[in-house]
Amino acid sequence: MIFSNFIIFMVSLRAVAHTRASEPAKNGTVNCEEYVSCTKCVNETLCSWSLERQNCAHPEELSENLMVHVEADCPQFAVAKQPWVKDVPYSYTLTVSNDKKDFVAFLRRSTITCSLHTVNVRGRVDQNDIKCDAIKRTQTDFAQHRQTIYFYYVRLNNNTLRLDNEADYYVPNYDRECGPKRDDSCVTCTWTADGYVNHFKRCSSANRCTGLYQFSDRRHALKFTDAPAAVTAMAGRCVNATVASAVPVTAPWTGGTAVLVTVKNHRILAEKKTVTVTVAGRSCVDPRTVDNETIACTVARPAAGEAPAADGRPTVGLVGVEYGPRQRYAVASQFPFKLVEPRLTDVSPTCGPLSGGTTLDIGGEHLDTGNGVSVTIGGSAACAVTDRRWDRISCVTGAGVVINDTVNVAFDNGTAIRQVGRKYFAYTADPVLDAATSPLAGIASGGTAVPVRGRHFSCARNTTMTVHVRNGTVRRTGCQVYNDTFMVCRSPTLLPDDIVPAVQPQRPTTAAAAAGWYEYIEHDDDDDDTANIPIGAFRCDFRVVYNGTAAGAAFLLTAEYRVYADPVLRDFETDGHAITVFGRNLQDWAGDVAVELLRGDDSPAANPCDVTSAGRRRIVCVPRNSSIDLDAVRALNITVGLSFGRVVHRRPPVRPDDEYVWQRPWTDGRTAVAVLAALSSLLCGGCVALLCRRKITNRYTHSVTRTPLFELHPPADRNDSIMIM
Repeated sequence: MIFSNFIIFMVSLRAVAHTRASEPAKNGTVNCEEYVSCTKCVNETLCSWSLERQNCAHPEELSENLMVHVEADCPQFAVAKQPWVKDVPYSYTLTVSNDKKDFVAFLRRSTITCSLHTVNVRGRVDQNDIKCDAIKRTQTDFAQHRQTIYFYYVRLNNNTLRLDNEADYYVPNYDRECGPKRDDSCVTCTWTADGYVNHFKRCSSANRCTGLYQFSDRRHALKFTDAPAAVTAMAGRCVNATVASAVPVTAPWTGGTAVLVTVKNHRILAEKKTVTVTVAGRSCVDPRTVDNETIACTVARPAAGEAPAADGRPTVGLVGVEYGPRQRYAVASQFPFKLVEPRLTDVSPTCGPLSGGTTLDIGGEHLDTGNGVSVTIGGSAACAVTDRRWDRISCVTGAGVVINDTVNVAFDNGTAIRQVGRKYFAYTADPVLDAATSPLAGIASGGTAVPVRGRHFSCARNTTMTVHVRNGTVRRTGCQVYNDTFMVCRSPTLLPDDIVPAVQPQRPTTAAAAAGWYEYIEHDDDDDDTANIPIGAFRCDFRVVYNGTAAGAAFLLTAEYRVYADPVLRDFETDGHAITVFGRNLQDWAGDVAVELLRGDDSPAANPCDVTSAGRRRIVCVPRNSSIDLDAVRALNITVGLSFGRVVHRRPPVRPDDEYVWQRPWTDGRTAVAVLAALSSLLCGGCVALLCRRKITNRYTHSVTRTPLFELHPPADRNDSIMIM
């Protein structure tokens, strides 16, 4: 008892909730009456189905107990599909299942009438079946066809019993028993649309029961009365006969594109029929059957005076196929077809080598239209298409001649693309180095600018500089192209083992040159006018890859590369206007030197000093900020290239009252050695002189104590005397 009351309470609560939820529908938010079966009705949240009235309404408008609010409570109906053969009585039978609302009990209390067009017969309830009295068909009913189809339905107290499957209303009739394969080679469709129930059936000549046969019916969905004759072809909407696909689904607005349209059961529909195809409202001419489900046709040219939309918008429509001319039946796609106007907006890169292999990326709009596309340069040099998308086409150039011409894109039968401006591509000769470029130079620490001159550099996408050092080792850096004849690379950093000076200067042998390395001796010459001597020389390769070409299509250019010792920076002085930095090995890198003034804490003061001149042993620079007190600058941050940097301090001041003033040349290590050697020589000389004097003195003393061999006497006639000291 408690359980029963709970069930009643839940049903009442469901009805109240359903009623409240449908309140907005009174204002026309939801039109429940348009749903003509139980399942379709209750799937709309604000609607319920009346089993008694067989209609869909808002719950508050009906008070019967036989109300269905959810799909699971809808009764199900099945129609016996036995054939109705000529001269054999036929009884229309409906079996009721899923009777959760005790609908069969209501049927027993109802007056049941079965209607066959204008013929009405009595119906009754037998257990769970609704059975109509049998009707016998005669030969006259099959005078024109071996099959005919009748519309059959049941009424309950003047209300039409609504079925979820509209096909159950239609009963096929045959003039003989055809067996279970009576519908082979046939297409049967039933659908409700725009307030009408539609039924279509067509059998090909291969059908064993009827041969070539077509039937169509259209009537009002609510009253089941005949609909007025359609002026246009019957528009089919069923999965058994519909446009399943089209290839392509876009075509140039100018026409000429071949289209393949797939229609399910096309061969059955097309037998003894004229087929007409349209795409986006444009005729697709010369339709022909390819196989059981495929039609091939060509998009027609636009009519004279017809122009595309000024704003470039495509013409959009469906793919339609009509079978006629009598008993016309048409099917249409559920997807759109577009007639578009392709546009070309950019081409990259704009140049490439004569040998070909450049990948062109062509940007634009609607570039994936049609079946195929071809790209040429100047109308003659082909570019093989590798990829195609809505906004981009990629192609690879073949070998060409020296030309600079437009990039031309054509679709399908040669329909040219509309360009936004003229987009050019130029074939260029292979890159070469100027003879004056070699030899190149850099310092051992690397990072200095290596200017390289030649021709045909502007198309380079990726250029590297490779120096071949000892034992097959390579040092590689990158390059930047500035124009067609000039690029700048960075010298690589070389390790001590990469550079091994020779004992004496020598010319490279043939074997050494083939190995790619040379050796030089650095001459220790203090003369500023003497050229800087390299400490090593090697083979240098430039690997040039053009824009859009594969890495394997690189060009190799070879030159000589000479390595010089790193600059030596010592100190600096100033005259109040400019700063002079002293050192060695400076003049070759003047253009790659950056000088910056430092504060007392050695941090950059954002005060660059522009180099105005450079020699082998000095660099002169002028601060950009002329208001800086140069006498207060204690240190400089000097960078050569990217890798070499030093902090240089001011030269110590010289005091005028010093007893000895040491000039800068004396601070040189070699000069100091010379001075020490001179002092040593003087000391040694003094020691020798002292020893010699002592020896002479000893000899003299010895001679006085011994008897002399002879004795000198002064002349008698002179007064002068000789005194031996």
